[in-house]
Amino acid sequence: MVFMVTQAQMRATKRYKKRHPEKNKLYQYRSNAKTFIKHYADKDDLDKLISLAQEQKAKLTN
Repeated sequence: MVFMVTQAQMRATKRYKKRHPEKNKLYQYRSNAKTFIKHYADKDDLDKLISLAQEQKAKLTN
């Protein structure tokens, strides 16, 4: 299935990315983390990530 994106939509997307660089950075970090977890992480990586996530969650709830 091929999706066609209009020129107007491409311009709007580019404009949004330019106006919201911090949100864009967060989206990219989140996407990279998901890709790493789904496709590249081994058990040790996942254990370390779980530990880091739990520590960060504890910091945020205090």
